[in-house]
Amino acid sequence: MREVLLEKLRTEKFLQIALDFIDINDAIKVVNEVKDLENEIIEIGTPLLKSFGIEGIRKIKSLVPDKIIVADTKTADAGDVEVEIAKLGGAHIMTVLGIMDDSTIYSAVKKARELDILVQADLINVKNVYERSKELKQLGVDIIGFHVGLDVQKSRGISVADLKNEIRKVSELNLIISIAGGLNKDRILELIDLPVSIYVVGGAITRSKEPKNVSKEIVNILKGR
Repeated sequence: MREVLLEKLRTEKFLQIALDFIDINDAIKVVNEVKDLENEIIEIGTPLLKSFGIEGIRKIKSLVPDKIIVADTKTADAGDVEVEIAKLGGAHIMTVLGIMDDSTIYSAVKKARELDILVQADLINVKNVYERSKELKQLGVDIIGFHVGLDVQKSRGISVADLKNEIRKVSELNLIISIAGGLNKDRILELIDLPVSIYVVGGAITRSKEPKNVSKEIVNILKGR
């Protein structure tokens, strides 16, 4: 499963829809709207994961059994345990905080290899993203996630679109790249030529009155239509 999924991520571009809800019924409503689209990853956002745990992952997965599922655990400790949580829910990818101690990341990677899922390192608040990405590659992570958090977006008025140079440089390490933080259709159009496999969109879809149409427009951009 790991190698099949890695190959898909290396050769195609995907829209990852971030379900950053507290109420699972809100998440279900969005998933039912968008579940028939192609090149789509469904993310169990951190708020939803904290609210509903393993059962929340399972509930969403039951609606989209053929989709790639990300559990955005943002693991800060006990990496191996949180990999098991993601796996029990049926997720294919879990996330660790790239800023955390190497031992946490290594324990997540080791357990993920045993359980046949992928590990994404989230670079939120990492200062030297290139040097840390080199270290994360050595630790065995599968995906590097560029992420400008909501608080930084609000306080500094920036998005992940402001990190183009860093994204290009890290991509030279031959790692799968995911980007998140303030993305919408227009910003994705600006970034479509970057060596990025996964474009994570939250509010631009989940707060839209027409989540399916917005998602479809983005998928069409990613597929060059």
